[in-house]
Amino acid sequence: MPQTASSNLTPAQIQDLQESFNTFDRNNDGTISRRELHSLLHTVGHKVNAQGLENLLTKYDTDKSGTIDFKEFLSLTALLIKNKVSSN
Repeated sequence: MPQTASSNLTPAQIQDLQESFNTFDRNNDGTISRRELHSLLHTVGHKVNAQGLENLLTKYDTDKSGTIDFKEFLSLTALLIKNKVSSN
């Protein structure tokens, strides 16, 4: 995993993130596609252009499947949470 920040998430945060993941995993295949990830990031206020989205996928799609599974999603969101906290 590129980041170990996901280990700093509380069980309640992980539960909330699982619910968010499930909401955006529209086809219920256990992964979030590029389009679903873009929609999720936009919904939570992280504006990302095509290159930024590609960079996130390159960094966090550790199994190179072209999608983000829940474990990869935890690493990504842990970083976003950390960056949001540190920028406040």
